[in-house]
Order: sequence, then structure tokens, then C-alpha cells
Amino acid sequence: HWRGALYNSLRRAADGLQGFCVWAAGNRDRRIALKTLYKRLDGTSPAERMPIEDAELITEYLLRDAHAQGYALDWLKALCARFGLVAIELDAPPPNGGWPCEITAIVEKGFQITEKGGLISGVISRAIADRKISPHEADQITELAHAEVQLLLRLVRNVQRAAEMRSTVAAADRCADE
Repeated sequence: HWRGALYNSLRRAADGLQGFCVWAAGNRDRRIALKTLYKRLDGTSPAERMPIEDAELITEYLLRDAHAQGYALDWLKALCARFGLVAIELDAPPPNGGWPCEITAIVEKGFQITEKGGLISGVISRAIADRKISPHEADQITELAHAEVQLLLRLVRNVQRAAEMRSTVAAADRCADE
């Protein structure tokens, strides 16, 4: 459940739930009593609901904490899964909101997608050679597939930026000359 994921992530933070309450009060002028936070996270008190703004605030806190950073978005993934959706993290956007040459970035991603597709095909071929897929093989295929989906989403981001900027191949040729 998403509240459980949020609770577990907060417990991983160096200063835990209490640390979040102190941070929220000191840095965001948001006062949440520890007892209230527990009630909101366990979901047993109908009078205490977790506002989305508090979940966002907790996420911000978790992303700043080295111990919990890798778990900061688990609650959002759990919420999406509840409704049959998938949340996929993209890496940080390029500096200054775009690459110096979006067309070049698009071409490079096209080559990378082709390469990853070949890797997935090879792993699948080896995995099904014995007419069954082991848990290890399933993990390999899953990891490669997620990486390719992430790359495809990054490609979409590049294509959209290129369209917004009205990038052209001629502009890409000038980028290559610089």
C-alpha cells in the first residue's frame, strides 16, 4: 500500500519520522505532530487523511536524505500499481533544459535503442533455449526492458523539445561543426 511504502521510506531516513517533523517545521513552516503523522501513515483513523501536499513534502525530505533517497518514490510507484499504472523514473534532465543539439541527441538515442533491443533479443533467445525462464533470466530481461523503456521515454522528451524549438537537421549539422 502507498501509505505503508511512505512510512517504510521515512523509517529508512537517518532521522526517521521525528526528523521529518523537525525538518518540515524548520524548513517549510509546516508543523505536523509525530502522533498525527503516524495516524496519517497507518490509515486507521478516518479523521486523519494523508494530504497529497504532505506526501510531496515527505518525498522532498526523503530525496535529500542519503539513507532514504533510493526509496523516496516507492509510495508513488505503489499508488500507481494500485490502479494498474507504472511510474518510471527518468534520469535528470540535461543542463539548461536541453542538449546543445537535440537532433544529435535523438540520433544517438536511436542507435542506443537499437543496441539495447539486440541485447534483449539475445537474452530472451538464451533464456528460452531450454523452453523455460529461470528467475535469474526473468530478472535480466526485466532489467534490460526497463532500461529500454526509460531510454524510449528520454527519446520522447528529446523529440518534444526538438519540435518545440523547431530544430532541423541543418541546425544539427551546424552543431557537429562547432
